[in-house]
Amino acid sequence: MEKFDVAICGYGPVGATLSLLLAKYNYKVLIIEKNQGPCKTARAINTDGEQLRIFDQFNLAEKVIANSNQIEKVHFSNKDLEPIQTIIASIEDTEMGWPNQVLFYQPELESFLREKIQSSENIEVKESTELVDFKNTSDGVDVVINEKNQNTKLKSKLLFGCDGASSFIRKKLDINLEDLGYNQKWLVCDAHLTKDIGLKNELVQVCNPSRPGTFLHGRRGHLRFEFRVMPDDDEETIKSESFIWELLSPWINKDNALLERAAIYTFHACIAERWNEDNIFIAGDAAHQMPPFMGAGMGTGIRDVSNLAWKVDLFFNNKCSKEIFKTYQNERYLHAKWTVAQTKSIGEMIEGFCAAEEGKEYTPEGPSYEAKFPHIPEGVYGDTSDMITGCPIPQPILNRERKLIKLDRIIASKFSIISNKALPKLSPKAELIFKRLSIHFERITSNDDKESRLKNIFDKYDFVVVRPDLYVYGGCELENISNVIESLEDTFFLKL
Repeated sequence: MEKFDVAICGYGPVGATLSLLLAKYNYKVLIIEKNQGPCKTARAINTDGEQLRIFDQFNLAEKVIANSNQIEKVHFSNKDLEPIQTIIASIEDTEMGWPNQVLFYQPELESFLREKIQSSENIEVKESTELVDFKNTSDGVDVVINEKNQNTKLKSKLLFGCDGASSFIRKKLDINLEDLGYNQKWLVCDAHLTKDIGLKNELVQVCNPSRPGTFLHGRRGHLRFEFRVMPDDDEETIKSESFIWELLSPWINKDNALLERAAIYTFHACIAERWNEDNIFIAGDAAHQMPPFMGAGMGTGIRDVSNLAWKVDLFFNNKCSKEIFKTYQNERYLHAKWTVAQTKSIGEMIEGFCAAEEGKEYTPEGPSYEAKFPHIPEGVYGDTSDMITGCPIPQPILNRERKLIKLDRIIASKFSIISNKALPKLSPKAELIFKRLSIHFERITSNDDKESRLKNIFDKYDFVVVRPDLYVYGGCELENISNVIESLEDTFFLKL
C-alpha cells in the first residue's frame, strides 16, 4: 500500500497552494483530482496583497502580477451606466508589500501553480482520479481512489478536502452548512476582446432594478459579466446566444469580442459548522461559499491552507501535540464569516440602489449577525483591538548587504521576532522555546522601512512576535518579551 504524509482532494488554486506549502517542508504529498488539466474557464478572478505574499513563497507573485490587471475605479451605477457612487482604487503597493487587488485569468494562474508542482519531487498528482472512500484510523486516514475504473487503497497521515462547494469529503463527514441568507441565480459570462475598443479599466456594479449586473475588466482583454436571473425569467431564453449578446451590447459585440462561456450559477452565502474531524480537514469552498461581488472566495480558501500548513509541520516534527489542529477552525471561522458577510453586504448595497432607482425602500432578507473585522480571535497573545495583533505583519523593504529585500524573503515563513531594538537575554524557558521553534530575530535598522510600514507597530510595541503565516502573534515592551515567547507553549500545545 502506497503511503503519503498528506493527501489533498482537489487540484484547484486552494489545493495546489496547500500542496506547495507542504512540499516546501519536504513532506510527501498526493493530489487527487477527478478532472484532467487546469480549469477550462475563468472562475476565480481576483487576488490581493496577502495572497501575493503566499505566492511569493513559490516565486510566483511577480509572475501573477505581470499577467494581471489592476482596476482603477469601482462604480455603483444606474441602469444607464451612470455612476451613483465611485471608489477610486489605488494601484500602488500597499503595506503588504504588493498591490492591494489584481485580476488574473484562472486557467493561466492554475498553469503557473502546476508548473511549480510538476517540478517538485515531493508532490504526486493523480488526475482523472476520484476519491471514493476514506476512513479515519488511529494512525491516519485510509483512502480509496478510483483510477482507470480500478479502486486502489492508499494510506495518508492527514486528508484535506479542497474539493469545492459540493465537497464529497464534507458530505461524507455529514457536516452541515449554515445558511447566511443569500441564495440567488446569476448568469456569469466571460468574454475576450479581439480588438481594442477603449473600454475603461473599471469595475461596474450595475444597479438596474430590472436586472442587476456586474462588469469587470480583467487582464489582457478578458471581461467578466454577471447578470441576475430574475424570478420571471425563462432560463433557456436567458442562456440563448442572442439574449446573451443583447445583455453584453452596452460594452461589446460579436465584431470585437469572443464569448468564452455563459452559465447560470446559484450564488450562496454559507459556512460549514465543522471544519475538521480527527485527521481530516476541509478548506476553501468546501468550508465556505459566498457571492462573487468581492472576488474573495479563492483568497479565503488560500488563507485557510496558509493557516494549516505550518501547524502540520509542527505536528509532523513532534514539536506540538495534535491539539494544535483545534486552533484551525477557531482561528479561521470568524475571519471567513466576516468575509462572507462583507460580500453579502455588497449584494445588499446593489439591491438597495436598485430599490432607490424605483423610489422604493429596501430591507435585506435573511438573518443578520454581528461580523467583526477579521482578527484571528485565538492563537494570539494580547488584545486584538490594537489592530495589530491577529493581523498580517506589514511588509517593509529592508536594506541588507547593500541590497533591498522584502521582509518575507528574510523570515521565510518561520516564527519571527521583529524589533528596532536588540533582543535582550531571555528566560531559560523562553530560550528553550526560541531554539525549539528556530525563531528568527530580525532587527529593523534606520536604513530599513523607508515607507514607514512598521511605524504603527513600533509606536506601540518594542517587539512583535510573528507566526509562520505572517500574522502578528502579539506585541510587548522590552521587559515582557520572554513572557510572550513562553506563552507559545500553551497556545500551540508545544512539546518541550
